[in-house]
Amino acid sequence: MISSVIEKKAATTEARYFRPRRIGHANIYVSDLDRSMAFYKNVVGLREAYRRPPIKAGFLNNGNTHHDIGMVEVNGPASRGMIVGLFHIGWELENQVDLLRGYQRATADGFRFDMMHDHDISYSVYFRDPVGTLNEIYADTKKRWWRDRTGEVNAPNIDWTPNTATPDPEPNYELNPKIVRVEGAVFHPVKITGCCLVVDQFEATVAFYRDKVGLALAGRGDSSDDAVLRGAVGTGDLSLFRAKTSRPAQFHHLNFVCADEADLEASIARAKKERLTIEAEVDAPSRRALVVRDPDGNRINFYVDRAPTPRSLSGLNEKTAIYLV
Repeated sequence: MISSVIEKKAATTEARYFRPRRIGHANIYVSDLDRSMAFYKNVVGLREAYRRPPIKAGFLNNGNTHHDIGMVEVNGPASRGMIVGLFHIGWELENQVDLLRGYQRATADGFRFDMMHDHDISYSVYFRDPVGTLNEIYADTKKRWWRDRTGEVNAPNIDWTPNTATPDPEPNYELNPKIVRVEGAVFHPVKITGCCLVVDQFEATVAFYRDKVGLALAGRGDSSDDAVLRGAVGTGDLSLFRAKTSRPAQFHHLNFVCADEADLEASIARAKKERLTIEAEVDAPSRRALVVRDPDGNRINFYVDRAPTPRSLSGLNEKTAIYLV
């Protein structure tokens, strides 16, 4: 059983349940797994890590973590009735102790989780925000995850049962990962860095990610129509925008940071030459970016920052301002 010291620390009056390091991954529902896997390899520039044939799922990374993005086909046995788009956002914790403490704080507060899984390479809890977006809070269980996450993985998820074993206090994420460059791809991202949501219940959603998920509020626009939240080592892991007539509620886009501006410029030129579906191009004092759509219409924002994000997005072109955070 876990130590009484951990239980005592979990009983503190800290309001937030968790304290993620950063966004670790995003999982999406796709209409055609093979088509989307090819796009995220050949265009986005991630390598295929592994697949889970029993649920028609695939996962990609570039060495940063076990997956920057995962995808499940909507006609698979585990996702029938779902629609293409965001499945869930994954938030990486420091270690298993933090996961258990957060779980204890939440349950002591009467909070209920949708599910809890032992993924072998991580322990995870899942719950939804006020507008229904599913969030996964996880702690890795194996530092060298690539040994067990290659090729095909056929083992099913099993339930994770907290409080049954002493949690590992050591971090199991890669502190200095070797980033793999997919040379033939159009883009060459370093890692996923953020997710953008446009939401109806704006104030409640900001409070939820601050107080329940445990992200820090990095900034809010003058009009209070946008907010940026970040993890302990992130810069803009989640951006939230208030829904309005000209900007309906939706999963808006994912952010991938690129190594440098020269490399991004070469990718932008190639994307235009190959006539990719370009949603927006940003050439602003604070950021250079190109936004493309994947085969199912999901937006991906490839960017390099030039200067700090402006304190206010007011007065900027609404269609491009959303890609600055």
